[in-house]
Amino acid sequence: MASTSPSDTTSPAGTSRTAQDYENLEKKRARDRKSQKAMRERTKWNIQVLTQQVEHLTRALKTEAQQKNELYERWLAVSEENEHLRVQKAALQLRLLGDGQSPPGTALSPSSLAPHQMIPLNTSPSCISDQILQTFVASKWEAYTSQTAGRIESYPEKPDLSALFDARPNRNIDETSSIVGDIVRSYKEIDTLPKQVAVHYIMSSLLKWWMLRTKANFEAMPDWLRPEQVQLEQPHPSWVDRIPWPKIRAYLIDHPEVKFDDFASAYSTSFDIKWDYDPKNVTITCTKDGRDEISINPIYEEHVRQLKNWTVTGVFRRRFPEMTEIIDSYANVEKQVQLKLLKDVSTDSTRHGGGFPKDMLNPVSLSRYSI
Repeated sequence: MASTSPSDTTSPAGTSRTAQDYENLEKKRARDRKSQKAMRERTKWNIQVLTQQVEHLTRALKTEAQQKNELYERWLAVSEENEHLRVQKAALQLRLLGDGQSPPGTALSPSSLAPHQMIPLNTSPSCISDQILQTFVASKWEAYTSQTAGRIESYPEKPDLSALFDARPNRNIDETSSIVGDIVRSYKEIDTLPKQVAVHYIMSSLLKWWMLRTKANFEAMPDWLRPEQVQLEQPHPSWVDRIPWPKIRAYLIDHPEVKFDDFASAYSTSFDIKWDYDPKNVTITCTKDGRDEISINPIYEEHVRQLKNWTVTGVFRRRFPEMTEIIDSYANVEKQVQLKLLKDVSTDSTRHGGGFPKDMLNPVSLSRYSI
């Protein structure tokens, strides 16, 4: 009898196992297909659900953002109106008797006020810098009218220039110097230290007088920075009061068609300070209360206080020839004064049998005051 090999698949048992394996494999494939189909359906359903959620959240976010924008715009409008009212209130306070000695509703006429009590008559802010400064001055004046004790001691005698070099918000600088420094630094066209220090000094001096209205602070300003009569009588933007030349301020008030943006774009790039020495010599550093304080060099301060050392060039001259002519007239007057002075000295020296004094021909050099 012939033997059967274990590997013989033609036997009934082998055929049965093969059929069973095939059937199991088909069932497994069917289960896999069913599972994959179910997984695809679940994935599709999840995607649909997530898509709907995203669409719902997007709509909700858009609605919320729109509502926030509307609220923010309303807040800005209310804030701007409030700040304008505060500025107007401060301006009225500056022109009214605030000591209660006058009958209600009565005010002093400008002519009955001392010069240091009469501030320029400004309109509502017309630019960002005016918005900042007018609001700041209004708040300080409001604080002063409610409490005067120690107000003068809270302001340094000279402005701290540290804000020109330190942009940190938590720097230890008096508020006035800090705000002015931030504004000066925001004008990238004012790109040299002598120009930055000069503008900072002028703005700080003006603001200090606006906030305190004392005779000492009024007289501490250069005489050409003090307001002209037209500044006291005719409403005008606050930025006009910060222009050095009095006749230019009057011109800008008489020509309201000259807007801030047009004027500032030309002036910021074109004004200059005649300073022939090392720019670093315009400031000095001293230690006060354990920290370094940067202030204006007294020599440069005196230099800045002389209007003959302020000038304009380039774009401003081409853009505003009429104002350029006015600015040049100041230099011409100064030259005539100097020539007259030299002539008087020459006449006096000749009368005494001598020549020009050596000190007149050889003035003390800056190196004598080197830092």
